[in-house]
Amino acid sequence: MLITWSMMIMTSVHAPASPRNQQDSLTLPLSHLLEQIETLPDSAGRQAAVNALIGKLTARGTPLVHDSTSEFVYTGNARHVALAGDFNGWDPARDSLRRVPGTSFFHASIQLDTAARCDYKLVVDGVWLLDPMNPRQCMSGFGPNSELRMPAYRPPRDITFDPSIQHGTVDTLMLRSRLLARSHPVYVYLPPSYPSTRKKLPLVVVTDGGEYLSLGLMNNVLDNLIAARRIQPVIAVFLDPRTDPADRRTNTRMQDYALRDTFAQSLARELLPMIRKEYRVSGDAKTTAIMGASLGGLIAAYAGWSRPDAFGLCAAQSPAFSWNSSQIINNFAHSARKPLRLYIDTGTLHDAQVEARQMRDVLVTKNYRFHYAEYPEGHSWGSWRARIADILLYFYGMK
Repeated sequence: MLITWSMMIMTSVHAPASPRNQQDSLTLPLSHLLEQIETLPDSAGRQAAVNALIGKLTARGTPLVHDSTSEFVYTGNARHVALAGDFNGWDPARDSLRRVPGTSFFHASIQLDTAARCDYKLVVDGVWLLDPMNPRQCMSGFGPNSELRMPAYRPPRDITFDPSIQHGTVDTLMLRSRLLARSHPVYVYLPPSYPSTRKKLPLVVVTDGGEYLSLGLMNNVLDNLIAARRIQPVIAVFLDPRTDPADRRTNTRMQDYALRDTFAQSLARELLPMIRKEYRVSGDAKTTAIMGASLGGLIAAYAGWSRPDAFGLCAAQSPAFSWNSSQIINNFAHSARKPLRLYIDTGTLHDAQVEARQMRDVLVTKNYRFHYAEYPEGHSWGSWRARIADILLYFYGMK
């Protein structure tokens, strides 16, 4: 049997709570205290009680999390306050905050897995805002969001820059593609040992490369794993979908990543030869990976399926496998098993879990070697960057 898969549904992980997550002088759940405030006979008394509560909440920070409950608050002159985030599909119509009568205080609570992590925003009278009482933020492709961490969530350590270790370098090249009739910047990560070795190194090609560097912090992950000897030294190629990184309008991912065979062929026939000409890179498909998130995960799977002679390793995060009536799933289901080893992860909060599970089942049936994991998170860089180390360890881990 060649099946080597594991399903990791992170729903029962327990970790020590941070000081913010530990109970203090506030009574939790907060709704009990608010019920008492509402019994006060006049609005002035209720507002005074709310002001005292706001002082405690400001010092502590929100949301308040305890067990599987997260409590959100907002204070200010507003008619309507709602939540939009990973937990409700970014639909502000689903979760509104309730005003304490006669006050400017709004409150709501939601139930989540104890290990969940979510991006969210407050929607105040139709305006989308960062939560002013939450010091935690997570960058997305569209700017910062407020971040919710439930008590058992464990933040990733490998994304943090470590000044005490050696760091790789990043070169900038241009892929001048004849097949695509345009050029794209390519950022090439070289491990610290590259100048001192003559060995040809494994290669990982990263779609949405600019964001895997700026939002995923993948260069930090590579540095940390290599320094700790948890993975062998590898070269990483970050291909930016923008022809001009300073201009979002030049982003071609929606056309290139949507199962476009010409793009997959450009990677195999143009990008790989260019990199192998410039750097000491192994030509073995068994050590050559392609990875990406969302549509980037879709095209990574397609590149592996269509060109297994070029990419023997494939990783897809929150992959858009539903594209074109789940064509990629059908491709795998109705073809002979390819010489591929795959990694798939997805969130379970309005993410890609439905089609990811379908692909998982196909891979089991077709006897592929793969790793599959689910996490109580959404479709966001906060989730994807936390799993980069898992991908690299699965493909290049030191034995």
